[in-house]
Amino acid sequence: MQQLDERLKGQYASLSPQEQRVADFIFDHFDDLISYNSAELAQLSGVSKATVSRLFKRLGYDKYKDMRDELRTLRQSGMPLTDQRDAVQGNTLLARHYKQEMANLT
Repeated sequence: MQQLDERLKGQYASLSPQEQRVADFIFDHFDDLISYNSAELAQLSGVSKATVSRLFKRLGYDKYKDMRDELRTLRQSGMPLTDQRDAVQGNTLLARHYKQEMANLT
């Protein structure tokens, strides 16, 4: 089964601009993701709760809680969720965005 970060990277280019905003927020705050409910994620991402719901359905989750449960299980098993700095590679839109954000910080 693909993990959340793999699902997002695989579908990023086909996401709507609003869904990409949520995906970008997730990549920037991946380790904190399980502490947010869907309404909080929507507010922090600057999108509607419906957008968050559509995104997770598109990614193959029946509901947002299913994704959180998956991340909790991975964390409890001792498996690292991911190191997003190493996960974003290549010349995709997401990789270019990440590189630009990092350049802006320096």
